[in-house]
Amino acid sequence: MALYREFVLKSPGIWPTVLAFIKANATACAEKGTPIRLIVTADERRRTNESNRYYWGVVLRDIAEQAWVDGRQYDKDTWHEYFADLYGVKTEKQLPDGRLLLVRKSTSDYSVGEFSDYLTLVQANAANDFGVSFDGVHT
Repeated sequence: MALYREFVLKSPGIWPTVLAFIKANATACAEKGTPIRLIVTADERRRTNESNRYYWGVVLRDIAEQAWVDGRQYDKDTWHEYFADLYGVKTEKQLPDGRLLLVRKSTSDYSVGEFSDYLTLVQANAANDFGVSFDGVHT
């Protein structure tokens, strides 16, 4: 059974709960040879609906309308898959047979910072490699 628990430290009142959880599990996990891993990170919000609308309604639209590859154009869904594969956040997942699978995180699960970085990479690539310009205005 996997051990997993997240705590959001909004106030000092939660700290005793965090410490109690660690005390309750650390020794047993270490004795089994699977010590607890503690990761501390700043809480980031998920990307906004507005940024997603901009991505699909402006960025991918402009790429689909302007980019040509070997005399061919591609739709927004294809460009999304292309850029998500190229720049998307990927993690390894171990399968039951021991193989490792590289899994792409859905852009809908990106934090605000991750999505901002992703948009910058997509727009730079589209502009530099495919001559796409982004003005936000649909013609």
